[in-house]
Amino acid sequence: MLATCYKVFGWFCVACLLVMPNLISAQTEKGMYSIGGSANISESIQSTSKTFSFALAPSFGVFVIRNFAIGGTYSFSVGSSSTLNASNDVRSTTTTFTTLVGPNLKYYIGKKTMKPFVSANGGYSVYTQIRSNNSPGSSASLTNYDGAQFGGSAGIAYFFNPHISLETALYITTSAYQTQIPTTRFGLSLGIYTFLDKKKAE
Repeated sequence: MLATCYKVFGWFCVACLLVMPNLISAQTEKGMYSIGGSANISESIQSTSKTFSFALAPSFGVFVIRNFAIGGTYSFSVGSSSTLNASNDVRSTTTTFTTLVGPNLKYYIGKKTMKPFVSANGGYSVYTQIRSNNSPGSSASLTNYDGAQFGGSAGIAYFFNPHISLETALYITTSAYQTQIPTTRFGLSLGIYTFLDKKKAE
């Protein structure tokens, strides 16, 4: 699963760079729109435990005024944690899948090639958890939870040209699901976006 996620991350970056690079000249003016997304991947290893997570969030936006876009996002993430009990040599594994659909707000600052930005998003989320271990006779358990997720980010967008930007951001998300304690996550994401002018394209 780890190798597959790294491959998906790589192909995501390549695909975004190839998406419509020569269509039209656009920036963050009113009437423009953007298509792209962000991704993040992390892994930690301790003596008896391992944790891995991968998230992909494609999105679109329409600039209703200069530098301010309103749109939507869909995100998918997968996580895995594994812990070894040294006393009985039993390894417990928890795999999670999370999906989110909801609105997204984004504001760019300035007119230069490098633009700071802030964004906020939230929406309906579904969380699936699979637990298993390698002890004899044990079976895996699967649980689904409905809930909501809200988050925000702040970062820098670098415009290679009027069509494409590379964006890095620090983000924070808070998730709340039925019967579960709310969780908050911090991290760093990488995104690639294409900026288009619908009026000129027509």
